[in-house]
Amino acid sequence: MREPQFYTHGSKLKNKLQENPELRPVYEEYVKWKEGSLSVTQRNQEAVLSLVQLLNEYKSSAEPQLDQRQNSAQEVLQPSIIEEFFEYLFCNIEDELSEKLLRGPSSAFIDLVFNPRNLHSLATSPEYTLRRKDHDFVIGSTVTLTFSIEGVAGVTQDSVVVPAVAIECKRYLERNMLDECSGTAEKVKKATPYCLYFIVAEYLKMDDCRPELSKIDEIYILRRQRNSDRLAKNFIPNPIYGDLVWDVYSRVLAHLGRIWWDPNSALETGKLFNI
Repeated sequence: MREPQFYTHGSKLKNKLQENPELRPVYEEYVKWKEGSLSVTQRNQEAVLSLVQLLNEYKSSAEPQLDQRQNSAQEVLQPSIIEEFFEYLFCNIEDELSEKLLRGPSSAFIDLVFNPRNLHSLATSPEYTLRRKDHDFVIGSTVTLTFSIEGVAGVTQDSVVVPAVAIECKRYLERNMLDECSGTAEKVKKATPYCLYFIVAEYLKMDDCRPELSKIDEIYILRRQRNSDRLAKNFIPNPIYGDLVWDVYSRVLAHLGRIWWDPNSALETGKLFNI
């Protein structure tokens, strides 16, 4: 059993605890969630549902206390719970695929632009800009780029994260968030066309939109519930549905296990993209 490479929520919560001792009960519940999640070593459907049950238990105990805090939305503690959950969900992915991978929040590659100062710079050591985009959760690889000029001594190196999967985690999804993610998906797909790009939210906070026209591969609403429902008196949230989480896991695993591009495969399967 591997462990997460990052404990996103736990690190944020621990930092807040230093300034806010009243968060001690939440942190104690977090430790129980962490230990319970690490004890689930398999990744079949039953195990994933167990992870979801542990997640629901932690959210049920922690979030009412977090929601009562002033500026709770700005603290982004609640969305980071889902971010850390994906750390637990996918921490065995390297063993499943027998590959060494980067997992967790990351700033991933979207573009490379050469911007030399003048002709001399172009001919000797041209300046360049690597553009990156932050993602809540990434599965990918760190690649080292080496730049050199023919006939000129010396090289320049830089490293970038190339994502195979990028997931944006939201407590609720509203229109401006969708627009931002749609723009990000466009850039990601242009730079890394075989990256699977998901949005995962607990609640839906919009009506009129056309996400199917974007480059987003899927949008999951984990509670199958509108954000406006939370305003109702005696509101009881739906649980995070395990079947949706299992669908996320299954699709990611299938995507990472297939051949993304092999024109010769068309002669065997009759399908050029092998989807």
